[in-house]
Amino acid sequence: MSRRRWAAAVVATLAVASCGRNDPLPASPQVVDVTMGEYGFSYDHSVSAGRAVFRAANTGALPHELVLVVVPKELAGHLAAQLQSSKRKAVATRGYLPPRPPGADGTFAVDLRPAHYALMCFVTDPDGEVHARKGMVSEFTVR
Repeated sequence: MSRRRWAAAVVATLAVASCGRNDPLPASPQVVDVTMGEYGFSYDHSVSAGRAVFRAANTGALPHELVLVVVPKELAGHLAAQLQSSKRKAVATRGYLPPRPPGADGTFAVDLRPAHYALMCFVTDPDGEVHARKGMVSEFTVR
């Protein structure tokens, strides 16, 4: 038997053998439904570690985006104040949904580890101020 035929036979045997296996499917990811409105987010803050799907809907009259960031320990609970400061620390982005017009929605998936996170919107209003500086920041902890 040629090498090519032998390899094809091995692959076929493995394929047939694996068809009868009862390996469990991975768990469904948690879904975090987020409503974006004028200068705020509404969602269930009890987000667990693991795969999460963020589904965001813009119910406001302005465009909004959803930026998921990891908040350093020293900024936990103080991110909104940090945004008002002239000296801001960088934070790591974990997920991003580009700006959505009113009535639009979008989704992204991310693997979350235990840490402190925040949802933020950096869309700029006609007055030159970004939504996050107007209070569109929401912190939560993943355990």
